[in-house]
Amino acid sequence: MAAITTKDIVPISRARARLTELADDVSKTGQEKVFTKNGESYVALITAGQLDDYRRFREAEHLSMLKALVEAAEDIDAGRVYAWDEFKPRLARLRAKAKRIAGA
Repeated sequence: MAAITTKDIVPISRARARLTELADDVSKTGQEKVFTKNGESYVALITAGQLDDYRRFREAEHLSMLKALVEAAEDIDAGRVYAWDEFKPRLARLRAKAKRIAGA
């Protein structure tokens, strides 16, 4: 996905008069448009496919969070818990490992 450029940022007052043109551009290029109101980001114009992708991503994200909560509850029920003083060094190691992976 390409980065949004200044030509993709449109004041809402100008977008009203050019909506069909802007929608056609988004449809052809897949490049989102960000509409501003009073100089601030307001809404975005995206393709229907991009909206579907976003919704699938959000659903998967929610399911992942629910799965993590279920696993956490199972860990608690099974007694797989740590006191904070025990967990702190483990957390530091996990964070260091995540940093190494992200930097790779």
